[in-house]
Amino acid sequence: MSGDRGRRTARVATAVAVPFGLVGAATTVARSLPEDASGLPSDTWVMITSFSDYGLLSYAVAGVAAVVGIAARRRPATLAVGGLVLALAAVHASWLLPRFAGRGLDASGALAGRPAAAGDPGFRLLSLNMELGHADPAAVTDAAAAADVVVLTEATKPTVSTLAAGAFGARFPHRTPNTLPWSGAAGTAVFSRYPLTDVRALPGLVHQTWAVTVRLPDADPVTVVGVHPARPYLGGHDWLGEQQRLRELVPPGERVVVAGDFNAVDSHRPIRALRAAGYRSSTELAAAGWQPTYPADRAFPPLLEIDHVLLAPGLTATASRAVPVRGTDHRGVLATLTTAARA
Repeated sequence: MSGDRGRRTARVATAVAVPFGLVGAATTVARSLPEDASGLPSDTWVMITSFSDYGLLSYAVAGVAAVVGIAARRRPATLAVGGLVLALAAVHASWLLPRFAGRGLDASGALAGRPAAAGDPGFRLLSLNMELGHADPAAVTDAAAAADVVVLTEATKPTVSTLAAGAFGARFPHRTPNTLPWSGAAGTAVFSRYPLTDVRALPGLVHQTWAVTVRLPDADPVTVVGVHPARPYLGGHDWLGEQQRLRELVPPGERVVVAGDFNAVDSHRPIRALRAAGYRSSTELAAAGWQPTYPADRAFPPLLEIDHVLLAPGLTATASRAVPVRGTDHRGVLATLTTAARA
C-alpha cells in the first residue's frame, strides 16, 4: 500500500477503533464494578450493565478496524491500539465462553460441571414468566407438553385455575398451594408430574418463593426452588437487597435446582456469586449458547437472558433451550436435567 494511502487508511481505522474500543472497555469496566460503587442509584446501574455482554460487538468492530490499520501502516501507536483492543476483547470473550463450552468453566478456565451419570433417565423442567398472568393457557400447555416439572412466575389465580382445569392440570397433578394473587407479578407456582414433599414458602422476597422436593420415579429426589426476585427500577435501590436475600434462601445440597425469572443476567454479581457457590446454568452445562429470554413481545428479538435454570453440583443439563410462549413478554427455559457423575 502506498505511503499516502496507507496513512489515510491507518487514520480512518484508528478513528473507528478508538471510539468502539472505548465503548467496549467501558462495558468491561462496568461489569467489574460492584452495583453500589458506580455513584448512580444501584438499580439504575444494574439496568445499564444488563447490556454489558454487548460490549463484545464493540470490540469486534474495533478489532477489525485495528487489524486494517495495522495492515495499512505498522506504526507503534497503531500497534498499541490494536494490541489493547484485542487483549480486552479476549478478556470479555472469556466471560461469555462458558455458554458455548459445555459443562461450564471455573475461575481457572477448567471444566467445572460434571458429565451426566449413566443410568439416570433425567427429567425436564420448564421455567416461564407469565407476564402478570397474561400468557395464553393453551400456549403454556403446549410449551409444557414435554416437561415433568414447571415453575411459573407472575402466575395469577385465574390463569392457573384455567390451566389446572385442562390438559395441563391432568399432566401435572401435583402443585404448590393455590395462594396466588388475582393479578399482579407476585405469584409463583410449581407443578409436577411426580409427588411433591417438603413444600414450603420461603419468606423474605417481594414475590412468592417456593421450595419443594420432587420425588422422581427413577432417581433420587430433587429440591426445586421457584424464584422471582424484584426487578430493578430507574432510580431505585432495592434490587441488590432482593438478590442478597435470594442467595441466603437457596437451600444447601447437591441436588438443588433454582429456577425462575432472576431479573439478572449472567454478568451481574449475584449470579456470579451463585456460580462461585457451585451453581451452573443449564445453558452453559448443555453448551446451548446464548439464549436471551426478554423482552419476547417486541418487533426485535429478545436481548437479555434473565430467566435461568441453575443447578447445584450434583446435577447437570444435557439440553437447554428458550421456548417462545404466546401472550407473555418472556421466553421460557426448557431444560433436560440429570444426575451428574461423581467427581
